[in-house]
Amino acid sequence: MLSVLIVCREINDLLARTVKSVEPLQPQILIDVSVDQNKALGDRKNRLINYASYEWVLVLDTDEVVSKELLHEVREVVSKNSSEFQGYQIPYQNYIFGKPARYGGERYSRVQLFRKKHGAFSPLPIHEYPIVDGKIGKLKGVIHHYSYVSLLQVLRKFTKYAWQMAGEKQKAHEQVTLKKLFLYGPHMVWARAIKDEGWRDGWQGVVLALCFGYMETLMYWLLIIRKLVPPAMKQS
Repeated sequence: MLSVLIVCREINDLLARTVKSVEPLQPQILIDVSVDQNKALGDRKNRLINYASYEWVLVLDTDEVVSKELLHEVREVVSKNSSEFQGYQIPYQNYIFGKPARYGGERYSRVQLFRKKHGAFSPLPIHEYPIVDGKIGKLKGVIHHYSYVSLLQVLRKFTKYAWQMAGEKQKAHEQVTLKKLFLYGPHMVWARAIKDEGWRDGWQGVVLALCFGYMETLMYWLLIIRKLVPPAMKQS
């Protein structure tokens, strides 16, 4: 059997869509709902892993939907106790404003399915990732990932990410330079839109590249602000 773990901020239609996509597997579903931004996502997911009742866990976000092909593969994995792998990479099909993304760094795989006793998440506030002790296999079915719904939603998300990543860089005592303030953002746009051919995804790919450049630039300006703001004011 399988435990499905979901961390989210609220109960809404997006969560219902994610849950519905895994219902054919008849899994145990564990949901962590919290609006506390001070809790690292990695820590919250590790807490759910501890409560999982079954050997295999599949970790999802509320903007993710499991494809029918992936359902079949996951069912095969969890039904075979003799699997040589302790975890599996799952390919992502991202969508930019409703359009499938195929370029610009948007095609990748992540380990989202693993044995409970062999996996744990890095304790990061965002962009946490699972660390699996053992051999990793690959599945073919995709997770449909609806991360970029609208321009306003993306800008809000990237602004939050920039603030959180600035905090991580402050903890690491990273120094701000003029190069980081003025060149890293444009380089990010070039890398995603030109080098990784994001322009092939049409105006959606170009706009997404510009948004990533915005986040990269904002992150370093916010790092300056975080260094200037007294700790007591940040916590208030």
